[in-house]
Amino acid sequence: MASAFLAAPALVSAFVGTDGTKFTNDGASFYFSGTNAYYLMTQTRDNVNSILSESAALDLPVIRTWLFNSGNTDVFFQTCENGAMTINDSNETGLGRIDYIIQQAAVNNVKLIFALTNNWQDFGGMDYYNQCFGSSYHDDFYTKPEIIESFKDYISHVLERENTLTGVKYKDDPTIFGWELANEPRCVGSGSFPASDSCSPSVTTAWVDEISSHIKSIDSNHLVGIGDEGFMNRAGESEYEYNGGTGMDFEATIALSSIDFGTFHMYPEHWSKDNTDWPIKWINDHAAVQESAGKPVIIEEYGLAETGLRTTLYPAWHNAIESTNLAADAFWQISVPCNPNLDDFAICPSDDNIDVLVATHAANMKAKN
Repeated sequence: MASAFLAAPALVSAFVGTDGTKFTNDGASFYFSGTNAYYLMTQTRDNVNSILSESAALDLPVIRTWLFNSGNTDVFFQTCENGAMTINDSNETGLGRIDYIIQQAAVNNVKLIFALTNNWQDFGGMDYYNQCFGSSYHDDFYTKPEIIESFKDYISHVLERENTLTGVKYKDDPTIFGWELANEPRCVGSGSFPASDSCSPSVTTAWVDEISSHIKSIDSNHLVGIGDEGFMNRAGESEYEYNGGTGMDFEATIALSSIDFGTFHMYPEHWSKDNTDWPIKWINDHAAVQESAGKPVIIEEYGLAETGLRTTLYPAWHNAIESTNLAADAFWQISVPCNPNLDDFAICPSDDNIDVLVATHAANMKAKN
C-alpha cells in the first residue's frame, strides 16, 4: 500500500541536471565533492546505513557505486545459464539489495551514481558476458550483437525496476544522480580475453553512443555518463593517456548528445607518473575540455597508495579542482566500517587527517553553490 512507502526528504526530491559546465540540483548550482563505495551492494543493512550517514556527515552528497555483479553465488545480479544471461531479482541475494541502498540514500540526503558493468573481471564485468556468449576478444563486448542486446536487456530491466520499499521505479527516482555505462572501459581488460586488432576509439565511441542512447530512450530523467578514465585520442602525443592507445577518446565521447557529463580518473603512481606536476596537468586538461564541450566533468576516482604523501598532494589536487571550476570530484574511496586494508586507497572517516584529505575540500566545493 502507498502508506507503507517512505517519502524522500526534500533535498533529494529533485533530479540532478546541468547548466552549461555546472551540475544543478533543484535549480541551484550543485558543485560537490563525493566519494566511491563500490561495495555497497554486498554490505549488511547496518553497514549500508553507516556508509551513507558517515558520508553525509562529511558533506559528501554523492556516492558512486556498482550496479553489476555477475557469476557469484552469495550476491549476484546476473548469471549465465545455457548461453544466456539471466537476472536475479531476489531481495536477499539480488537486485532487491539495491532497493534498500536507494531508500536509505534518500533518508540520508545522498545521491547515487550507478555504474552498470565493469571493464575488469571483478564482479564479472564485460568478460563474464564474453565467456557466456563464446567471444574471442575483450572488445567483442562492444561489437557482438547478442552481447549488446543482452546488456541492453539488463539496463532496461534495471531502469524499469520498481523499488519494493518505495514503490518508485529506478528511472523515476531522483535519489539516483545518474547512470554510467561501465567502470573504466578500454579495449583491453584484465581477464583471459585479449584485445582484437580492430579495437579502436571509433569502436568504443560507437558503443558509447548506442548504449547511452538506449538509456535515454527509456529514462529521460537522469543524467548519463560513461565512467571512463578520461583517456584522450590526440594525434602526435606519446603518452598512452593522450594518444588513444587505450581505445578511448574522451573528447569524442563527451561531444555525444546522449552523454550529459564527462568523467576521468587519476592514479599517478599506478600509471607511472610523477605525483606533483603531471596530476595538475591532467586536471587542467580535463577542465579545459569541460569548457570547450560546455558540459560538466567529474574527476570521479583519484588516489595515492603512499599514505605519507596524501596530506601534501591531496590539497594541491583539490586546489586545482577548485581553481579550475571543475564541476565535481569523488575520491577513491571511503571505508566504512573502517578497514585500512580495503584497498590501497581507503580513507576512514576516523582518520586523523580526514580534514586535510576530505572535509576541508568538501566544504569548499559546497561553498561554491
